[in-house]
Amino acid sequence: MVMLRGLLSCCTGILLLLGFVADARAEVSVRTDRRGAYVSTQVIYSARLAPDRVWASQGRGGRHTNALNPLGDANGDLWPTIAESPRAPYHPWVIWSRFNGTEYDLAWSRWTTTGWTPVTLLFQDGGAGDDLDTDLAFDGEGRPYVAWWRDEAGGGRVYISVFLNQGWSTPYPVTEAGQDCRYPGITVHARDALTVEYETEGATVSQMVVLDLPDTITDDINPQNYIFLKGAPHFVSQSKR
Repeated sequence: MVMLRGLLSCCTGILLLLGFVADARAEVSVRTDRRGAYVSTQVIYSARLAPDRVWASQGRGGRHTNALNPLGDANGDLWPTIAESPRAPYHPWVIWSRFNGTEYDLAWSRWTTTGWTPVTLLFQDGGAGDDLDTDLAFDGEGRPYVAWWRDEAGGGRVYISVFLNQGWSTPYPVTEAGQDCRYPGITVHARDALTVEYETEGATVSQMVVLDLPDTITDDINPQNYIFLKGAPHFVSQSKR
């Protein structure tokens, strides 16, 4: 389950409703005004009635409420990470682990002036292992970056991806294969630098990542040529794992 820290990162317009709602289980939706303009994102969640469910649309927010992924609970999808773009029109982006019948892949959608974009996988990686615990952040230009960990033969490996023109770059590994690294958090310092913190071997460590993205970005960019790790992982604190 995604931690609430990740769920609420950068989300000044998101309303999270927790509690014991007698006639509502869960819902992830956008609320608009009468003209259809974005007002806020709301996450309704009842810990008593649905501890592992957040998606099922209840249809109780009025005609200006627009639910995302209403069949997600039935599909087995996990909790989402939601963040609003820091640039106008300040709309939300949502990423979550979507069950494909055998494992979890990353899916995403974002709100536009015409509604939610179709739910799409970040990339095709069937059989690679469960992709879990996303964190989402933006640079000052409004470009999103995502970090997550993948279960590879029982151990975790941390990856990142950057949104290009219309889609996400192929996964870039932040940690080495064979280590057990999980639960990443991502902080974007500028267009060309970010920090990824993750848990491994009883400690929380951080890794600086440098990007050398060209001025003209196309969707066929190979991140291996433009993303680099800067220095060795830096110890932050003892982990609770």
